Amino acid sequence: MSGSLLILAVMMMTATTAVMADAFGSVHYDPKRDQIVVTMIYDGTNPNHHFSLHWGRCHTLHDRIQGPARKIINLGILDDQWNDAARKRYTKIVRVSLGELSCRPATVTLWTSPNQFTRLNIP
Repeated sequence: MSGSLLILAVMMMTATTAVMADAFGSVHYDPKRDQIVVTMIYDGTNPNHHFSLHWGRCHTLHDRIQGPARKIINLGILDDQWNDAARKRYTKIVRVSLGELSCRPATVTLWTSPNQFTRLNIP
């Protein structure tokens, strides 16, 4: 019985580590290029993952505690190979041009996978 439980535990650990969610490395605003620069960290069988950008709508947040209204917007950065088996760790720099973004200044919430997000203030 204990041998069966050990095998089951190993199988469950293998299944849960077979695919790892994407994560953010460094994230910063580059004022010279007017871009958000994101280091994506992901596991897979190859380094050729591509990331698509999905902008949300611009919202104005009225906060009595923090003072004047501010704008907020969501940006999803999604991996085209999100289900690639987690064999090796890779990183890729994703540059997001803000030249046509009219929702400014704003707090941008960048997200990838269900539980990975970070926030960045842009002018």
